[in-house]
Amino acid sequence: MTELNTKIDSQDCYVEVNKDNLVVNNESSKIHCKVLEESEKINLNIEILESEIVPRINLKVLRDSYINLNIELTLLKGAKLEILDESEYSKGSEIKINSELKQNSSFELYRLNKFNQSTENTYFHKCELARNCIFKDFNFTNGSKYMTNETIVTLADEHSKYIGSGVVITNSTNCNNTLKINHVAPSAVSDCSFKAVSRGDANVTFNGNILVEDNCSNTVSNQISKGLIMNEEARVDLIPKLEINNDDVVCSHGAASGKPDENVLFYLTSRGISREDAKKIYIQGFLGEFIKKIDNAQMQAKAKQFISQNS
Repeated sequence: MTELNTKIDSQDCYVEVNKDNLVVNNESSKIHCKVLEESEKINLNIEILESEIVPRINLKVLRDSYINLNIELTLLKGAKLEILDESEYSKGSEIKINSELKQNSSFELYRLNKFNQSTENTYFHKCELARNCIFKDFNFTNGSKYMTNETIVTLADEHSKYIGSGVVITNSTNCNNTLKINHVAPSAVSDCSFKAVSRGDANVTFNGNILVEDNCSNTVSNQISKGLIMNEEARVDLIPKLEINNDDVVCSHGAASGKPDENVLFYLTSRGISREDAKKIYIQGFLGEFIKKIDNAQMQAKAKQFISQNS
């Protein structure tokens, strides 16, 4: 077990999984990391201290082999954190995160990942929010042969808030996505969005579950999911589910999927744009709506670039 942290007043911590091991280069006095590498698994324990600035953990996976990574994350009272993961998981992966947000803390997670279409990848994140906490969760992926993404968020105290947006652009065989939001305290807010572009023979599934317990008055919850089907063989299944046990709530959901509007594609091609480029423009317009939910300008630019490169 090693502990790597210094007392330099900086914002950045770099976590690199290279060919041989995991290296932490931590210049933030607000981030404490402990690393334990087992034979086939990496365990990373992270504790975030209270701060005015927002420190960032940059996660970069460079290992050309299967990745098995467990992260235990705790944000102490008043802590702030941003995590950026732009890794390419080319040989398959199993990522598990268990995060706990103490009172008045805020967490922003940005995942912009590329995968190999022949691999299997799983991601699981369980997050619990205390009073006055906010979790912003943004995921952009191009899919793999078999991919499972599951996030479970528990809004455990008053005035906790979750904002999440997922974007999938894939030609891969199976991509299964599950988002569960548990409102177990009053006056909490959740805003969930999911969009998928399914191409080739891809099959994308989204299960969106929102639970509001009977004691959760003043709950506000919104869920929207949309799919764009680019080929006859492609599929998108959107399965929203709301379980509301209190009348004093404002909850809504919507789900829709379909093919591109041929009138729009015809208009673009009539202006001298090739049909393939017209499809790319259409995809970028379809996905661009959710980018506006990212209020971090740098991360918004990265999301736009990811969509452009994978359209």
